[in-house]
Amino acid sequence: MKKPLLITTLLFLALVSSCREPLCIFPKEPQLPNKEFPIGSTESYYYVDLSAEINNEPRDNDYDYYFDVVGLPAGMDYFVNYRTISLEGTPEVSGIFDIVIYLEVEGPFRNDYDDDPVELCNYGTSKTYTLIVE
Repeated sequence: MKKPLLITTLLFLALVSSCREPLCIFPKEPQLPNKEFPIGSTESYYYVDLSAEINNEPRDNDYDYYFDVVGLPAGMDYFVNYRTISLEGTPEVSGIFDIVIYLEVEGPFRNDYDDDPVELCNYGTSKTYTLIVE
């Protein structure tokens, strides 16, 4: 009875040790928060921000973050401040907008990263948010 368990364990260890990719049981990857955007109006300034992180990575401040946004209504733009992206402006048209935020990270670059090299399971992610403008 113990022999099949031993063989299975040895095969698993051989498989894991032969992979060049990181084992992602607890995935280290960039993450955008789940957030419901407040309803906007064509008559007033709109502002919302999101902070990105790398889950399961305590040194996520040591990475560089790159954002891109698709689907913003006319009159709005986005601005990046390190790990925080801000969507702001006065929307010119009403409607329901699906806004896709793309995030890529590189690093780690700071705090002696060579001493303990880290490989992430993924270096990019995206998330779709809904913006309602009345």
